[in-house]
Amino acid sequence: MKKNRRRRQVVAEMSAAMDEGFRVLEALRYPLTPAAQASLIRKRPALMRLFMKIYHRMPISRLVDGPVGEIVALSRVFHLWKEQTRVPTPNWVDLENRFEAKVNRS
Repeated sequence: MKKNRRRRQVVAEMSAAMDEGFRVLEALRYPLTPAAQASLIRKRPALMRLFMKIYHRMPISRLVDGPVGEIVALSRVFHLWKEQTRVPTPNWVDLENRFEAKVNRS
């Protein structure tokens, strides 16, 4: 029960972090491609959480998500962009910290 609640929390946090990421990109005037994805996250967050829940239960998601080195490199660049815009990204930061802790344990 507790594990399911935590899992729901993480999925909700991931959805919020994606919206924060889109806000950073918009502040830098990068076009969102596909724009419908940002719209879905903003207008239908519960539906997006359901999609993410289904996706992350599929074994293929582990292959598609990307290697750790690639995620770290993208995170570094995105961190610089966040600093340029000063858009608040509390959910992104929390997920980033959780990711770093997991990588450091490995």
